[in-house]
Amino acid sequence: MKFKSSSKVLSRGISAVRYAVGSPISNPIVENIHLSCEKNKIWFLATNLNLTIRCEGEAEVEEAGEIVLPSKVIIEVFQDLPEGEVFVETQDETVRIRCKEFKARLKGQPGELFPPFTGLEAGEEIRMDGNLLKDIIRKTLIATTTDKSRFELDGVKCEMRGNEIIFVSTDGRRLSFYAMEFAGLPDREISALIPSKTLQEVQRIFPDEGDIIIRVHERKVQFTGGDTTIISNLLADNFPQYQKIIPPEGQHVLRANRELLSTAVKRASYLSNIETKMIILKMSPTAVEIFSEREEVGGEGRELVNAEFDGGHIEIRFNHEYLQQCLRVMDEETIELRFSDPRKPGIIRGIGNDHFKYVIMPIRPPDEEEAG
Repeated sequence: MKFKSSSKVLSRGISAVRYAVGSPISNPIVENIHLSCEKNKIWFLATNLNLTIRCEGEAEVEEAGEIVLPSKVIIEVFQDLPEGEVFVETQDETVRIRCKEFKARLKGQPGELFPPFTGLEAGEEIRMDGNLLKDIIRKTLIATTTDKSRFELDGVKCEMRGNEIIFVSTDGRRLSFYAMEFAGLPDREISALIPSKTLQEVQRIFPDEGDIIIRVHERKVQFTGGDTTIISNLLADNFPQYQKIIPPEGQHVLRANRELLSTAVKRASYLSNIETKMIILKMSPTAVEIFSEREEVGGEGRELVNAEFDGGHIEIRFNHEYLQQCLRVMDEETIELRFSDPRKPGIIRGIGNDHFKYVIMPIRPPDEEEAG
């Protein structure tokens, strides 16, 4: 193998695949990165056997070939090369790298030892604007669980039926829901539970510009866009019946400026209880007061935000992290919180956005928890 490329191309390729590198427990070879070249192209490939990422780049190839390189070393080397042309050449299982005054030699393994890349050819396919897909991912990843024992909630459920596409996630305490009409969906209904890790990589790697092609086949999903292809196993679909979790629109409606409310919640969070993370929204017809209290330091915080509320004077308690995460991913200037009872789930949505809504469970008042 012998080729010449730019340090920018090598850095991009190694950065794209680095988080798919596997553990030696599953297969020792997958803790490495596969590098190959042919016909003025180079390919970077990494896999943990559940997630596979391949990225291609331009190169002047003098001799085609492949090699497997230790991931930790090659990531550091390729990401910190001087700007300019890079010459890469292998002899047996040794690779030599030269860029300006920098020279390196590294022992690798035969390329044929690495699991081959097999893209999805069959299955249903849709094409989606990259910026739109990444925005949907941003809005739904926040409600996935970090509890690895509940693997069925460590992902986003994607449904395609008729002319509607739906993305939904929940950790049992809140739920993110995004639905929109979409032309060109498959004739048959599709339901896929996509791992959070996979969607994090889609969001990280793909640019905002251009389309991303999504292909679903049996127990796999593939994302293709620009210079990168991501293939992932799907999770076993034991996702809860989310339709039963989403409450009806409540009769009480709070409307407030999203940015002002978000910053007020953030400031109040500094003085909230460390364990419960509770803040209280004290609503009145013309304002909402954000209140927090931390008894162990004898502290409290409160801030008044101009708002509209049609329910008189009501208090509702939330986990500030769940509330802040929702407000941060929204883009609308004004948001509304709808609920029927301060003890039941509420719905947050942006004014003028009918696609996204966020269901959030309130925290029960301490006296009710003691009584219950």
